[in-house]
Amino acid sequence: MSSIWNDFLNLIFPPRPECPFCGRTSSRGAVCGPCRDVLQGYRRETCCERCGRLPAGGVAPDVSGRLVCGDCRKRDWPFVLARSGGPYEGFLREALHRFKYAGQRGLAPHLASLMVEAFRAEPYFSGAGIDLVLPVPLSGEKLRQRGFNQAALLAGEVGNLLQIPVDRRTLFKDIETPSQAGLSRSDRESNLAGAFSVRYPERLYSRNVLIVDDVFTTGSTISAVAATIRQAGADRVFGLSVAAVRFFK
Repeated sequence: MSSIWNDFLNLIFPPRPECPFCGRTSSRGAVCGPCRDVLQGYRRETCCERCGRLPAGGVAPDVSGRLVCGDCRKRDWPFVLARSGGPYEGFLREALHRFKYAGQRGLAPHLASLMVEAFRAEPYFSGAGIDLVLPVPLSGEKLRQRGFNQAALLAGEVGNLLQIPVDRRTLFKDIETPSQAGLSRSDRESNLAGAFSVRYPERLYSRNVLIVDDVFTTGSTISAVAATIRQAGADRVFGLSVAAVRFFK
């Protein structure tokens, strides 16, 4: 009854339109000017050409203008490149927490629009010929606990905006792994070993796939997914997330 009553009150006394990120009054609920300025500032920063993360400070591009983080210099990732809507900090981090843990699913279109902006700003994507969008799956247990898969909601919005098909029924997470938060890179990788599987490999064969997730931290999750779907026959694999943790060297 409380939900019906709230809906009735909202109909009679519509809530003021607010910025989805900071709550400031905003025309038609669009992203407000101050938040947009912060996001545009992120766009002006130089990101790692491979993983898309922004530096935390003290790192500069080489003489050719290229910036590749220490992780990407040391590793041969199974994905071509990854990009994010911004760094995992400030209002982006807070919005993701509200979306993921407080069930504010209405944030999905706003977060996805940032992802699509990052996608369109990367020249490589324009000629990548991406055939399919694939969300990082949750295990059955985690899906029952949370009630929704945040990556699947984001993937649906991204696929709609980019007009690329979304497949939610090919990739599965078979093992309920402990939370990745606070784990080292090696522990994260061990945690995800053998966690994902493909049920319909024919859907992936020779296709270029865009993996969608909420946060890029060390790259362990996208790497595990990319390796799994490439073994199943996918061609090139790319990553797209709402936010990415900054790198330090």
